[in-house]
Amino acid sequence: MPSPATFLLTRNAALDLRRIHTRSRREWGDDVADQYLTDLYAVMGVAAANPEKGRLRQYRSAPFLMIPARQHFVIYDLVPHGIAVLTVQHQVRDIESLIADLTPAFHAEVERLKRKPDCPRSRPQKCA
Repeated sequence: MPSPATFLLTRNAALDLRRIHTRSRREWGDDVADQYLTDLYAVMGVAAANPEKGRLRQYRSAPFLMIPARQHFVIYDLVPHGIAVLTVQHQVRDIESLIADLTPAFHAEVERLKRKPDCPRSRPQKCA
């Protein structure tokens, strides 16, 4: 039986999620912040299971893929057993400029992730 698709978080994506959670807790409280993060993680799971969904907005995130997640976009690239989440950005950001500025760093991190051995699905952030 093939292993399920996974998502890996880059260091940048893990920091983005931490900042999102911190700001959400400050503005709306623990319960709302926790649910928002749960929803973001669910979207990452959907993207890992069906990475082609990100091609709908690829014109904005090229050469990477992008999927909406509530008020954010999850920007990712393909790796052998799923996706590598590169960053999670608010939809009001200038995604095109952000991608252009960070593309070399994103490519380097994705290449590093591709060389790493498989990571356990239960702790994807430890693989970044």
